[in-house]
Amino acid sequence: MNRRWYLLLAILAIAAFPRVSATADGIEWMYDYTAGLERARIERKPVMIDFYTSWCYYCKVLDARTYTDPGVMASSQGFVCLKINAEKEKQLARDFKIGGYPIIVFLSRNGEEINRIYGYVKAPPLKAELDRIMTDTGRLDILSEKYKRNPGDDEAGYLYADELMYKGRFKEADKVLEKTVRKAGQKRKADATLDLAICRFKGGNYKLAASELAKFLSRFKGSERNDEAELFYGLSLLASRQKEKGLQVLDKLQERASAKWVGQEALRRATLARQGAK
Repeated sequence: MNRRWYLLLAILAIAAFPRVSATADGIEWMYDYTAGLERARIERKPVMIDFYTSWCYYCKVLDARTYTDPGVMASSQGFVCLKINAEKEKQLARDFKIGGYPIIVFLSRNGEEINRIYGYVKAPPLKAELDRIMTDTGRLDILSEKYKRNPGDDEAGYLYADELMYKGRFKEADKVLEKTVRKAGQKRKADATLDLAICRFKGGNYKLAASELAKFLSRFKGSERNDEAELFYGLSLLASRQKEKGLQVLDKLQERASAKWVGQEALRRATLARQGAK
């Protein structure tokens, strides 16, 4: 179906329905795909991508009626939400094989496609899909069984803990990672060490988290996750009332990684801390 046909459908739709606003104030949207995936990986959240165009009427209806629904807004908080203008991001649209609009694509935190919704969708079914993705434990159940069958396998332990963190079950992940860190080989030692510190942070043990993150940054200087570690280190320091030191860490991270989401998040958090916000 070509663009001319979609334009005709849009004209017919406009004639049949009242005009709607193209804004969607209720959802926290991002517009950079690379930054969105970086955030999803660090925050361990799935991704919802709204592919749209400027001429798509039902994209505007989706914005005005569906994305402003309180239930959808609440459920979307568990996701990194991306709006992608397919007219500007043509290669990305081709990569996802987008042939009509709107299309909502759901990805795992690692960028693997979970599902997609074609065309306009009302609020109740969209909320149901958001909730289904968040509560689906299929992968967690499989990894749990593998870990139970072989608790001495550090790879099985790490993957199980990683999925627990993805589901927000940080206390359970903490216990698994404590065992994994002690016996992990070189392949998973750094990841397990960092994730254990993050679990401590998520569990509210900020001083312990700050101490373990400092040790991680000293021990694993070449890790690909150092930016992530510095972000959580700065936040742990702020949360444990070491404000000046925490700000120094976040400022350095922002200067070094200003083009990345993690650098922008460091700037945002430092600004809030200086303003006295939590």
